[in-house]
Amino acid sequence: MRFENDLYIASTASWLPDLVPMEEAIAAGLVDDEHRNLGYESIAVADGVAGPEMAVRAGRLALERAVGIERDEVGLVLHSSCGFQGHEMWPAAAYVANETVGRAAPGFDLQQRCNAGLGSLCLAAGYIDAGFTSAVLLTTGDNFAPPWVDRWNVQLNLVFADGGTALVLSGRKGFARVVSATLGADNSLERWNRGTTPFATAPGLEMPLRLRERGLQHAATPEAEGSWERIEAALMDTTRRALAEAQVSVEDISRVVTPLIHRGVWPENYDVLGFTEKQSTWDLGRLVGHIGAGDQFLGLEHLVKERAVGPGDLVLLVAAGAGFSLSAAVVEILDVPPW
Repeated sequence: MRFENDLYIASTASWLPDLVPMEEAIAAGLVDDEHRNLGYESIAVADGVAGPEMAVRAGRLALERAVGIERDEVGLVLHSSCGFQGHEMWPAAAYVANETVGRAAPGFDLQQRCNAGLGSLCLAAGYIDAGFTSAVLLTTGDNFAPPWVDRWNVQLNLVFADGGTALVLSGRKGFARVVSATLGADNSLERWNRGTTPFATAPGLEMPLRLRERGLQHAATPEAEGSWERIEAALMDTTRRALAEAQVSVEDISRVVTPLIHRGVWPENYDVLGFTEKQSTWDLGRLVGHIGAGDQFLGLEHLVKERAVGPGDLVLLVAAGAGFSLSAAVVEILDVPPW
């Protein structure tokens, strides 16, 4: 979608816990051989702070940074996460909304795994563009703690990190303009995270989560053939549409924000899209790890805080989540806020 009406990013923010050096985690026997050489130097690990609590901290900071936008202007809160939010059968988004913008703004939970954060921007953009509200608060928050999940080894090509992020989207003002945003999917790939075991009817029966084992189950089936090619095709299609609708090309993009994962011997996400590591945010990723749904909001904040972008620069945001779902957005930097 190319937006006919002006759409802005008023602010981004994050809350990250202390970093645990990878060498320390390896020495403690927490990291298997397969995950020791992914390029991470440290991982953000929270101690007793739940995902929604981190989201609230990031959300409050984002609202403070959104100069000229009042809390009561925010007419919707979308809270994204990858997993357990502190309580079962509980609307975390209602808590996040109440603790950030107050009792009246509707809050909705999105759980499209690592695509949820940037995907929520696409959904919120349509909500503002349709005139339902002038501002939306987007948050993410996860704690990948044991015994629920073994953050160090649970999935290929990444180590999960804890953190909360937030972004204020506005129809009135901001430091950046959203030029285009797109969503994509290949739902035939959902079984990579489901495996071949029957559906359960109660939570907590698999502790810790065995995502790699589910993937190996599916990999042994004929249905899995050609999966990487289908994922890459969906990623490229989603990104191409975002660029085409913004009427720009890869050469026009200054920086790209992709998931904070490192594939090692496989092509990196930024490689596949036609960018160099220097154009990516891997300098951030190697220090904090993959925080699930919030990598894109965190990455954009990082570029601003590091003064790595300036007025006129175009930034491409790209996300992918198990399922598989994807999203992409082209953002033009208008000015650099003094965060």
